[in-house]
Amino acid sequence: MLHILILILKIIGIIIAVILGILLLLIAIFLFVPVHYEVQGRCDGDLDSLKGKVQVTWLLQLVRADILYKNGKMKWRLRFAWIKRGNTGAGQKQAEKAEISGIEEEEKTEISEIEEEEKSNHEKSITETDKIEKNEPEKFTEKSEENLATSQTTRQKSAHAPESEKWKTEKGIPEKEKSVDSEKNGSFYQRILSWIQKIKCTFGKLCDKIKALSGKKEKLEEFLRDEVHKGAYHKCKKELFRLMKYLKPKKADVRIIYGFDDPYHTGQALAVFGVLYPFVGGCISVTPDFEHQVLKGSAYLKGKIYLWHFVQSGWKLIWNRNVRQTYRDIRNFKIK
Repeated sequence: MLHILILILKIIGIIIAVILGILLLLIAIFLFVPVHYEVQGRCDGDLDSLKGKVQVTWLLQLVRADILYKNGKMKWRLRFAWIKRGNTGAGQKQAEKAEISGIEEEEKTEISEIEEEEKSNHEKSITETDKIEKNEPEKFTEKSEENLATSQTTRQKSAHAPESEKWKTEKGIPEKEKSVDSEKNGSFYQRILSWIQKIKCTFGKLCDKIKALSGKKEKLEEFLRDEVHKGAYHKCKKELFRLMKYLKPKKADVRIIYGFDDPYHTGQALAVFGVLYPFVGGCISVTPDFEHQVLKGSAYLKGKIYLWHFVQSGWKLIWNRNVRQTYRDIRNFKIK
């Protein structure tokens, strides 16, 4: 009996070990197998000549994504093992065939419905004509009697109506319209007064908000001057720069000549390129044109990204005391 229990425990232990081994293998694949990317682009002076291609692969191209932009149109394709999706290739053809077949079926059903309706309408028209021919004299006599009765009742009402109502109908200017005009004038003045009061209320609220912000400014400055919060900021900044170094492409060749209608926007774009320059190095050549609107050049980027770097940075931030304390303070921070 003990022998059987030991054998069962061995089998259970082997199954658990296999499951744990598979989980560890999957975690290692996700963390240490890189995601390869390749970016290509070219422009010859205007947006119509802009061309671009982005390719992302993972796990020996088991997962692959392609994006192509050309002639103002974007095409994409996604593949996961044998499953393919996208707006190009066989998938698009199958979708088009399905749409065409669906349209043909709808047209057939519509044609059959129209034919059935025409038949039913034709039959109804035949039956109605027969009924009309039979019952025409009776209906005519009934309608004539009804018209005579209605005309007599209208004459009696007009004879017994009071003189005030007759005068209103004859002159055509009822007293109700005068009261409506006076009400409209009163409501117009009331609207003006309410509008002025709303302006006063909004102005008062703005003044209160400005006073409140003057007090909030001091509280925000105290929050930012705290040594714990400063330490958390420096730690996050350090990890961000470290991540950007790891994300730096292995191969890069970017040569751009650009310019906007407004020289101010050209200068702003140049400032952004200046921030990215330390991470990419001499691989980027940017030439601003402050006089003309132009976009010309080519770009090629190739590299790989490891998920492990993001997990490592997140782990360091979680176990940093200053970051955790700052996170709690931000959640509980209230400005009154």
